[in-house]
Amino acid sequence: MMVVPGVYDALSARIAARAGFPAVVLTGYGLSAAHLGEPDFGLLTAAEVLDAARRIRAAVDVGLIVDGDTGYGGPLNVQRLVGELVRMGARGVILEDQRWPKRCGHMRGKEVIEAEEHAAKIRAAVDARGDAPFVITGRTDALETHGLDEAIRRAKLYKEAGATILFVEGPRTRDEIERIGKELPPPLAINLIEGGRTPLLTLEQLQELGFFSVGFVLTGLYAAARALDDAYREIRRSASSAALAGRSMDFEEFNTLIGADTRIAEDERYRS
Repeated sequence: MMVVPGVYDALSARIAARAGFPAVVLTGYGLSAAHLGEPDFGLLTAAEVLDAARRIRAAVDVGLIVDGDTGYGGPLNVQRLVGELVRMGARGVILEDQRWPKRCGHMRGKEVIEAEEHAAKIRAAVDARGDAPFVITGRTDALETHGLDEAIRRAKLYKEAGATILFVEGPRTRDEIERIGKELPPPLAINLIEGGRTPLLTLEQLQELGFFSVGFVLTGLYAAARALDDAYREIRRSASSAALAGRSMDFEEFNTLIGADTRIAEDERYRS
């Protein structure tokens, strides 16, 4: 069982790496929120996602899986995206079959493209990957729009097209999760989102049901947002941070996290 946290910038990736995670997911939802202050409505561009991925790759030495949304166009756009990710050393991409502009998989109002059109994107990603150790996750959002039977059919088609991992987004009940686990070839991925549509089953339950990768893709973002909200409200209320003592990092701990001592030592070496 592989547990993967979601990150949205170099700092959150560094914190995840310090916690010991060997791999992280650059979440489009989180990046849209942190980079634009906007919901996951397809407002990010491919260039913005690639820039964020490069910054994370420069900051931490862990496996990076990138939420590639729909690939930002047709098969040729997918090839360019995957090629850039492979060159920077990313370990994988998630490609979904939504119609652009996409939406977060747990939001209403989604639409999907024809399954064969997305299968062509998966094949293009496979070709662009070449021999690189790069994982392609084929995601379908058709459960909400067309039902579980169609979502399973699509996922099988994406596997035939070359997807490494299958991901049916947004199962709403344990029964749906069980069907996905029984009817689709492994390995399978699932996201657990606090307040989302998918039941928050335990890792043991999900492993028994056939899932290999479990993404806690928004947990860190939500925790950080709550901490910031509490801190700013307290400062606004009392004009003091005293009540926040013990609930946040201090100057020294944070500088250790971001490697300030190493940078200072390097700077002093060049000055001597």
